[in-house]
Amino acid sequence: MKTEVKNIHFIGIGGVGVSGLAEYFLKNDCKVSGSDLIESDITKRLALLGAKIHIGHKESNISQNTDTVVFTSAAKIDNPEMVKAAKLGIRLVRRAEMLGEIVNDKFLIAVSGTHGKTTTTAMIGKLLVDAGLDPLAFVRGSAALFEGGSSRFGKGRYAVVEADEYDRSFLTLKPDIAVITNIDEDHLDVYKGIVDIKNTFNQFVGQSKEGGYIVYCGDDSNTKSFIGSVSRNKISYGFDDSNYLKITDYNIKPSNINFSILNSHSSYTGINLNLIGRHNVLNSTACFAVSKILNIGFEKYRESIGGFKTVDRRLQVKYDKGGVKVYDDYAHHPAEISSSLKGLRESFAGRIIIVFQPHLYSRTKDFYKEFAKELSAADEVILMDIYPAREEPIKGVTSELILNEFREINSNVSLISNRGEIIEKLLSTAKQDNIIVFQGAGDVTELCSEFVKKLEAKN
Repeated sequence: MKTEVKNIHFIGIGGVGVSGLAEYFLKNDCKVSGSDLIESDITKRLALLGAKIHIGHKESNISQNTDTVVFTSAAKIDNPEMVKAAKLGIRLVRRAEMLGEIVNDKFLIAVSGTHGKTTTTAMIGKLLVDAGLDPLAFVRGSAALFEGGSSRFGKGRYAVVEADEYDRSFLTLKPDIAVITNIDEDHLDVYKGIVDIKNTFNQFVGQSKEGGYIVYCGDDSNTKSFIGSVSRNKISYGFDDSNYLKITDYNIKPSNINFSILNSHSSYTGINLNLIGRHNVLNSTACFAVSKILNIGFEKYRESIGGFKTVDRRLQVKYDKGGVKVYDDYAHHPAEISSSLKGLRESFAGRIIIVFQPHLYSRTKDFYKEFAKELSAADEVILMDIYPAREEPIKGVTSELILNEFREINSNVSLISNRGEIIEKLLSTAKQDNIIVFQGAGDVTELCSEFVKKLEAKN
């Protein structure tokens, strides 16, 4: 850290990305305060660790002794805490810039990509822990590895971070190893289109440290379109024959997968992954590439990845009794829905019911046709109202856009706004060999928890 911090305040401290930074400063004996609109499990956790939590954004939350205020991209310029900090001459720092200040002086492994970066970051973090390298790690998701938090505070020379492309935040990072899991159209409220997105990823990997490595999925055409122009050491991975690390012997079993990895001179066999879906095999292979760069032995990698448990809300099993499985899944982009459904279809023969909560008006407007297409692979879909997150409503944009498009493909869909009605409908229809997935990046996770409680009480 180039700037000394003693008293730091976080606007939006309950966010999964911000909370990890708050915990970092608590562990480094700083006085930490923060505000958020609602109390949550994250804010309660931080309060127990010693943070002063304010519910609601008010000028009075900023102390005269505060030397630094950290804010997220979602914070508006008229936020009363930002306004007061500016008046008092307190240093205002974006979350992404603060993350860069903490990790750029380390040997930095930064995991980017439109999909899969949270899981891949957690896999790499676990590998470094298991290899005794004691890393600093920041993941935008809670993980059992980090005792339920989103960060780990090791004292080794390595840092592993999830590099978020939203608002071009990852451009504050200067990695030694930059990972790209894939590139897809998303965040079109920020980017002008896929060309703009690809150019920004190109800029991200191009600013990696001299002598560094780029680990990328060679199956991804958007990444391949520019990666050849980047003058760094490069390792590609994937199922295609052209990759330096090629996935072979892909063997699906209920709830897990076996596979091997082949390069030009060796075959690494007997890898067991206790997750489902080809996308998670790709994530695991990105982790393997990092293990090779760091000279971590194959047996250590195989042991580490075999013991990996999913990050919270990444197709996470919440209930598995009497032939009924319930998953909580963060998928909120058509490509992520497709990956989750394909993984479930590969591993199970049961009836799949999706409860889908669209995330953001802008994303629904941009992708409602794609959402309908991918969701139609389920046997039944229940649509919820749009979760707005940081956005104001857009005229004419509702879940009915997906509903009407869906009915052109598959009639087994309903739009239910009342959450109690959704639970009652599911309780009345849940039977053996049913797979029920609560899907989306919003508060659909709370509905999942409520349903599981009712299901356990019923059975």
